[in-house]
Amino acid sequence: MNDYISKIIDLYTKSKIEEPLKSEFHKWLVDSELSADKEAELFRLWNQTYNVATEDTLVSLASVQAKAQFYKERKHTKLVAWRYVAAIALVVVISSAYIFTRKTATEQNYIEYFSDSKQFGDTMTLPDGSIVLANTGTVILYAESYGEKTRTVYLLGEANFKVRKNADVPFVVKSKDFSVTALGTEFDVSSYPEDANFKITLISGSVKVQQQGSPADYILNVNEQFVYSKQNKRRSIAQVDIYEATAWQRGELVFNGATIKEILNVLERKYAVSFQYKSNILDGDRYNFRFKKESTLSDILYVIKKVADDFDYKKTDDLYYINSKK
Repeated sequence: MNDYISKIIDLYTKSKIEEPLKSEFHKWLVDSELSADKEAELFRLWNQTYNVATEDTLVSLASVQAKAQFYKERKHTKLVAWRYVAAIALVVVISSAYIFTRKTATEQNYIEYFSDSKQFGDTMTLPDGSIVLANTGTVILYAESYGEKTRTVYLLGEANFKVRKNADVPFVVKSKDFSVTALGTEFDVSSYPEDANFKITLISGSVKVQQQGSPADYILNVNEQFVYSKQNKRRSIAQVDIYEATAWQRGELVFNGATIKEILNVLERKYAVSFQYKSNILDGDRYNFRFKKESTLSDILYVIKKVADDFDYKKTDDLYYINSKK
């Protein structure tokens, strides 16, 4: 084995790596060059920490593949021999811990789905007839045996779920520290790892929200939204305007009380671009914006820049450099 591969992976898992180096590492990791040596090192890491990774780590792997643009030519992929791909995902889990893990592991095959739609999202139908509308940059995973004894879906991103009723087999969405259980209902889950809040919006029926490590359950009523702040660990439930909360399904962008950084995160996903800036140049001021589906990225940035009036930007291909005007 090339010794430098071991050193690179070891350095990554033990260090705090920032963008864009993190993205470059992800791309190098899943590249086909020297794949056998990388595989051997990952399995060595797996054997040392096998109790850390479970099938949940597949979502982390899928997110890496999505960022590395593995999905340009395909939407659905069958993941076999999950232990192998979990070993690859283990590196990501150690450094970012996107989703919770379990102590036990089972051999299982998975189906993965990635949405790269820039407008209204992509619609998929699960084996039980439940319908999922996935927002841009969303990764969805479910077991090949889905519907037989369980109906569990793993989510990284945002999606709307219209659940086929089955009282004997509850429908469960898992994402990071939360799981959402429903029997027959429609709801929206937003769980992008880079976003400040985790959100669940109930459109019809009822759902139960559970947080890992917490004995409390949260039951939502129609038109209610559950919000968990990742920064201060606070939870809230409030009535919301469903039309605005589901604007993304119509290709619209609605920002209520959002910082410029939060807005840029959304624009990166929707328009497949990257914004580069120093964290201290963007203040914490919050803004309200609404953009129609026909709005271009240039239109949106023009309006935001005029209102905020504290930054300029320079575009090079799909990369935008944000600079302070102060």
